[in-house]
Amino acid sequence: MDSNSFNPEELAHKWLTGTLSPDEKLRFEQWYADFNDEELLLSDSRYTSTEQIRSNILNCINTSIDEQLAPKVKIYKLWRNLAAAAAVVFVIGTAALYRTPILNLVDPVKQLQLTTNPGEYKQIQLPDGTRIWLSPATTFNYPEKFRGKLRNVSIKGEAYFEVKHDTDHPFVIQSGVIKTVVLGTSFDIQAYDHAKSIDVTLVNGKVGVSTNTSAAATMLTANQRMVYQKATASLVKENYPNAARFLDRRKGIFDFNGASLAEVIHDLETQYGISINLAPGLTSKAFYGRLQTTDPINRTLDKLSTVMELRWEKQNGAYQLQP
Repeated sequence: MDSNSFNPEELAHKWLTGTLSPDEKLRFEQWYADFNDEELLLSDSRYTSTEQIRSNILNCINTSIDEQLAPKVKIYKLWRNLAAAAAVVFVIGTAALYRTPILNLVDPVKQLQLTTNPGEYKQIQLPDGTRIWLSPATTFNYPEKFRGKLRNVSIKGEAYFEVKHDTDHPFVIQSGVIKTVVLGTSFDIQAYDHAKSIDVTLVNGKVGVSTNTSAAATMLTANQRMVYQKATASLVKENYPNAARFLDRRKGIFDFNGASLAEVIHDLETQYGISINLAPGLTSKAFYGRLQTTDPINRTLDKLSTVMELRWEKQNGAYQLQP
């Protein structure tokens, strides 16, 4: 056999099926003797020896076989043990080709979840260096460490991302039916369950946005936004020149430059987790000013009322704004 055509996976398969020639058997055994599987498997594992790994794999296989064959007669016990042993040899022999699946079997990555309360902001840093600012009432799911080709996370609520650049390992965010794929950039995602839309706003860089039912992704560049309307299942790209405002918004600072009072109230309800009712005729009034949503709601409503010449009161658990 030509050394250039040597394929450990192919020879391992032949070994299991009994079709390995003497020359191939010699080459395969020599390859395995020289292969440092201990360094490969232990570099990212909680185990301290390959014997522990083999034992763990064998236990997993035996447990799976026991669950499937428990009602059957004992005549299969010898075949079960032979199959398990062959599977162990095959897994170890092809470790170089299937490192990530093997590690996921013997040392699964723990999935973590972080949730913020209404009015609470949090900033975290992931193992790859990505930084994330979580807005109030947000749930974020992520692994304790990234393994494999993709860096997968998911979010419900709102968060601002500064993704660490890594061309070989795209960062993938699932937010409802929307999937956002990036290599390294800064952007904001709004994906509250109660909201009518899911918005992806790009501050800088480039991202691809798609739905679960669409294979093709629509690309966004700086100062653009993708809006997914839940009612119509439509995905629309639009220019958003004021995307940089999310740099302050991630810290709870909201700048309103002529926004309708209805829009301002919507943002306050989302950030504080409260209900605010506007008197008739107030919804279309424009508001200019800055509100700090990390302040107590009483202080924020006082500032808003002073600027808009309004008064507020709390009735039956909801806030009322009127002239």
